[in-house]
Amino acid sequence: MVILTSHAKLNIGLRILGRRQEDGYHLLETIFQEIDLGDEIRIEALTRSGSFDERFSLTCSDPRIPVDRSNLILKAVEAMIAHLPEDLGARIHLEKRIPMGAGLGGGSSNAAVMLKWLNRRADLDERTLMGIAVRLGADVPFFLKGGTQYAAGIGEILTPVRIPKDWHAVLVFPDCSVSTAWAYKQLRISLTARAKKAIIPSQLEKGFDWRFFENDFEKAMIPSYPEIGSIKMRLLSSGAIYAGLSGSGSTVFGVCESCDKAKRVAEAFEHAAVARPV
Repeated sequence: MVILTSHAKLNIGLRILGRRQEDGYHLLETIFQEIDLGDEIRIEALTRSGSFDERFSLTCSDPRIPVDRSNLILKAVEAMIAHLPEDLGARIHLEKRIPMGAGLGGGSSNAAVMLKWLNRRADLDERTLMGIAVRLGADVPFFLKGGTQYAAGIGEILTPVRIPKDWHAVLVFPDCSVSTAWAYKQLRISLTARAKKAIIPSQLEKGFDWRFFENDFEKAMIPSYPEIGSIKMRLLSSGAIYAGLSGSGSTVFGVCESCDKAKRVAEAFEHAAVARPV
């Protein structure tokens, strides 16, 4: 039995720059930050031949999460199957701790952890593995690398960056789950719109400052989810030095300068957790 941790991420700022002509995917820039909140994936490798379903099975602690081939863990297995020994099978259990639809990348992180475990048998080079990852989802390549990465393109062009990590985040989970597809639709960006210029790299050259970072989804989403705006203001008024939406939401996070401060701020919210960057 192998037990692996599948970490969540935060987006420190997220700017939508335009849309890719060939497939309509949105182009963006953001800083991905891996945090210590994570799911647990337990894998029992088996020697087993037969059909895919006979070789690989998935269970989950959260009954709301599908355990069929629509789950990104099994999609990752399918994407790697041609590179694996024909008698390799596995019982996989997902202990879910990252909320669904929260903008924390839980499903993408699960897929990346599975890819890395399978690659112990497949031994693919990094470029090939990254190609499989991006086909599974735009956030999956980040989780193969982890840490702190500046992301461009659709999120798959990654550059390691250094930012201060002497902070803790208060993660507040509203009673809503936001569809990523719905969130992007609210931006109403035309395929013919002129792409905006990336600015985060030049901002980082001047020195890291939380005031630089905004999430473009906030203005588009707060009219439909006013609770998100309310949580952001409450975090700031409670003493957070920064507050913003992670990804397309629904998690709102506040940054505090110490763990003790973060714990005090988190006590003001019904559904909240404290995490730190890794």
